[in-house]
Amino acid sequence: MTALIVALSTADVTVRAGVVGLAAALAIAVLGQRVDWSQIRAGRRPPVPIYLRVDQRAGRVYRPPSARRRMTATGGLVGFAVAAGLVVALALSVAVALLVESANDLLR
Repeated sequence: MTALIVALSTADVTVRAGVVGLAAALAIAVLGQRVDWSQIRAGRRPPVPIYLRVDQRAGRVYRPPSARRRMTATGGLVGFAVAAGLVVALALSVAVALLVESANDLLR
C-alpha cells in the first residue's frame, strides 16, 4: 500500500494534467471523425424520430376547489406567514440585542 503513495510536485501534476487533456482532445478528434459534419451543418440530415410509449389511463376530471377550501387554504397561508414573520422578527431582535450589548460592553 505504501508503494502507491507518492509525493508529486506542482510540475508533475501540471504535466499529468496536460497529458490527460491531450488524451481527451485526441479522443474527441477520433470520435469526431465518425460524424459527417457537413450533413449536420447544412441541415440536410433528417431528424431522428423519437418514439414514446404512451399509456392511456382513465384520469380524474379536474374540479376547481370550492370557496370553503380556498378560504381554508388562504387562512392557512396567512397564519403560516404571520407565524414565520414572528419567528424571524424574534430572531432578529435577539441578534440586535446581543450586538448592542456587546457594543455597549466594548465602550465601557
